[in-house]
Amino acid sequence: MKKRVFRCSAVKVADLAGVLGRPDPKCGYFGYIPNFGLSITFIVFLLLPSNLFAFGGKKYDPTTLVYPSFLHTMGIRKATKLHLMIYTGNKVKVKNPQGLAVVRLNSWEDPKDENDDDEVTGYGINSGMNVIVYNKSMSSLGFYGLKAVGERKLNNPTAVAANELGDVYVADTGNHRIVRFFNPKSNLNFIRAIGGKGSLPGRFESPRGLVMDSSHMLYIADTGNHRIQIIRPDDQLHLWFGHQGVKDGELWHPTGIAVTNGRGRWSYYKDRFIVLTDLDGTRIQKFNLEGEFIKAVRLQDFGFENGELLYMAIDYYCNIWVTDFANHCIHKFDRNLNYLTSFGRKGGGKKEFFEPRGIAIYKRFGQVFIVEKEAAQYYWVGTDILNLNSNWLSDKGVVELSFTLTEPTFIMLQVEGKGLKKRTIFEKKKYFTGPRTIYLDGNWNVVAGSRIESFHPNGTAGHLKIDAIARGKYKFKIKVESTYSSYKFFSKEVETVVVVN
Repeated sequence: MKKRVFRCSAVKVADLAGVLGRPDPKCGYFGYIPNFGLSITFIVFLLLPSNLFAFGGKKYDPTTLVYPSFLHTMGIRKATKLHLMIYTGNKVKVKNPQGLAVVRLNSWEDPKDENDDDEVTGYGINSGMNVIVYNKSMSSLGFYGLKAVGERKLNNPTAVAANELGDVYVADTGNHRIVRFFNPKSNLNFIRAIGGKGSLPGRFESPRGLVMDSSHMLYIADTGNHRIQIIRPDDQLHLWFGHQGVKDGELWHPTGIAVTNGRGRWSYYKDRFIVLTDLDGTRIQKFNLEGEFIKAVRLQDFGFENGELLYMAIDYYCNIWVTDFANHCIHKFDRNLNYLTSFGRKGGGKKEFFEPRGIAIYKRFGQVFIVEKEAAQYYWVGTDILNLNSNWLSDKGVVELSFTLTEPTFIMLQVEGKGLKKRTIFEKKKYFTGPRTIYLDGNWNVVAGSRIESFHPNGTAGHLKIDAIARGKYKFKIKVESTYSSYKFFSKEVETVVVVN
């Protein structure tokens, strides 16, 4: 039996008349209820109210991502093409949406007001109309490309990257170039075009992916040339790497790309690596920042015969998120490119997608934006506990609980049984992503896995004797909470039973 608990901290009704997202001393690690804002909703073509707490049955309720609290969004977490069309008076229609970028502009900073720290600027590529949609403020939108001509006109753009200084870069795929823009605060201005069609370093062939690191270096998936090019902030080539081929470590039409350079403020591990999708959307590869190969995984390696991996993002814990256009879901990997889970399924309901494309994560608050064919969705980073198993190891005299976590997680563990009142073994212990195992002795103390081999219930020669667990049936309750983003707003409880005989 699984129980879902969803909690929101209190916010005064008067606060809702202004900007959502006031400081809350009970909130998570970073101390604020994130402020979504209506115009950033439109950037990913949002604004569809939903009955937030109706989860559509017990069988399907993944929680790797969770819906924001109702007080944060007033139920706004998804929208369709209709809302953008209404907002713009039918001037802009959703037509082949692609990449996303989300950033907090320095020009928006007010050092005297901490309440606005989560007010972000979003940039969305509406490729079929050659338009960039962005929010000029938290209540108004801007559009680049509706009247652009000549050098300033885009042709089938795909990816977008942005930084806090106001620099914005777009992969202008059909024109075989990168276009640089600048947004001082509320207007996106054309600066220059970089490159052009060709195979020489600094030239491009249908580039489809790009991303910026925290030092403002630009990493470009030069798709047609089967390589990655890295551009400095002065728009000059820093280096390029890639050897055309289908073997692991070689590149074949790279598309999506994400990077962490170890210098970002909102990066727990300070890792330094590049990840990309290639081989016609069937492979993910990891390289260091100098282009040296580290690891590769293919769809078949994590249980999918076919798929189309497109865009990528890296979160606060350096987990890797990849959209899968063909399988209508989001795949999540840990920082070492170990598969964790796939979130979502095909459909138009809750926690479902139809042909997901761009994905962007604002790392500070764990806000996740995902574009699909004719809509987009907004989530917070949650956590899920998968593959839960419980066993009585009679030869060792301990109970074993094993499971997989999709995110670093705070866990509360309780036990109860015949003659044993409910007992909290630990209240709030942090466990990291991936497979985890807990061993418990007769006093319900946690035992390190490295010591298990030396245990024996009877203390035979060469083994340590431990206190026996009384025979009977024991029920264990595990409560999990994310360590940030949805922390204190979401928790999930699962139960398992062990028979000791």
